[in-house]
Amino acid sequence: MTGMALSSFLGRGDIEALERPTGEAIGLPGRAYGAAFYALEQRSLFPRLWCAIGFASDIPEPGDAMPADLAGWPLALVRGRDGQVRAFHNICRHRAMRVLQEPCRRASALVCPWHAWTYDLDGRLVGTPRIGGERAGTDPAVDTAGLDLRPVRVGVWQDLVFVNIDGAAPPFEQHIAPLDDLVRDYDLSDLRLGGCWETEYPGNWKVAVEDAIEDYHIPWGHPQLNTGVVAVNARLHSAARCFYALSNAREFRSAAAAAPVAALDTGLPPVLRAGPGVEQRTFFMSLFPTGILQTRVEDIRLGLFAPVGPDRTRVVIRHYYKGDAATDTHLAAARESNQAEWKYLYEQDIPFVRNAQETYAIRDAAGIETRFAPFWEANVHAFQRDVAAVLGEAEAEAAAQSSSTA
Repeated sequence: MTGMALSSFLGRGDIEALERPTGEAIGLPGRAYGAAFYALEQRSLFPRLWCAIGFASDIPEPGDAMPADLAGWPLALVRGRDGQVRAFHNICRHRAMRVLQEPCRRASALVCPWHAWTYDLDGRLVGTPRIGGERAGTDPAVDTAGLDLRPVRVGVWQDLVFVNIDGAAPPFEQHIAPLDDLVRDYDLSDLRLGGCWETEYPGNWKVAVEDAIEDYHIPWGHPQLNTGVVAVNARLHSAARCFYALSNAREFRSAAAAAPVAALDTGLPPVLRAGPGVEQRTFFMSLFPTGILQTRVEDIRLGLFAPVGPDRTRVVIRHYYKGDAATDTHLAAARESNQAEWKYLYEQDIPFVRNAQETYAIRDAAGIETRFAPFWEANVHAFQRDVAAVLGEAEAEAAAQSSSTA
C-alpha cells in the first residue's frame, strides 16, 4: 500500500471526465472496484468520514460491549456506566491482540485474552497482572501511563452508531443535520426494534451502494414494487458526504377507493405524519459511506453496507416500528410480511451486484466506460465524485505534509 494514492488510479483526464455534468460524465473506471483501490479506501477514505458501523440497541445496558469492524479497522463499541456509547480501537496496547473477541453483557472491564491486560469501560488501563513477576502487577521498568485503549469519535443517530477514526471530520451534529431536515415529516420518537436480517452481496461496497440509490432498474429488477401503482412521483435528494437519497410519493389504485390512495393499509401505525403540507413521501438512501436508511409510511429501516473485502459487502437491516407495534402479537403477520418483502427485494439485487463486479477488470481492458442517466442516477454520479474528492483531499494533505517536513 505504500505510495499508492488516488493519482495511481485516476489521471487528470479521469477526474475531469467524472466532473462533467451528469449526462456527459464518465463514471469511475473498473480499477476503482478492485483490491488495490480498496486498500487505498481503507487507509484514506473510511477513516476520514463519519461511518455507520453498528446499532446502539446491541449494547443496551452499562457494561455491554461488542466488537465491530470498519473495512478492516477493528473497533470496540462499549456502553459506559453513564449510559453513553463509546468506541475504541480494539487493539491491546501490550502486543496488539484484539481485546474484545465477542459481545459481552454488563461487564465491569474489558480483559485482553492473551495476557489479561485490563481496561475499564472508559478505556483506561487498570490492570497488568504478572507483568513484573509471579505476583507483581507492576514493573518499574514499564511505564503504563498513557497506555489506555485508543478512543475513536462516536455519534449516534436514532439506533445507528457512527465513528470517525481520524478525528478530523466535522462535529457529528453538524454532519447529520441535513438528514434531520430531510426526514422532518417523520415522527421518529418511540421507535422500537421489531425485526432484523442479514445477507451478503458478492461485490465491492460501491457497487452495492450504487445499485441501492437509483430506481432506474425498478421495473425490471423489482417489478413487484410497481404492482397497483398509478404514479411514482420520483425525486432525488443529496447532501455531500452525508446522504444520497431517492424518494417516491407513490399513488396506488385501491379497489375500496374512488381515487388513487397514497399508501396501502397494513394495519401498522404510521411513522410519517399526516396533515396539511405533509407529502406521503418515502425515502431510500445511502448514509455515506456505509449506512442505509429507508422510510415508509409505517416503519423505518436502518442498516449497514459493511465492506468485508474488495468484493464482498455484508448487508445488515433492522426494522423499527412505532411503540408497541414492534412487539404486538396482533401485528406479527404484518411485520413478518413487511420484512420478508424487503429481504426479497435486497436479494433480487444480488445478481446485478455480482455481474457488475465480475466485469470491473475486463471493462478497463476493453476500453468500456460507464455513463449515467441524469433523471435517475445523478446521485450515483455525486456518490462517485465524493469518493474521488475525499481521496484526492487525502492525497493533497499527504503531499503538503511531506513537503513541509522535507
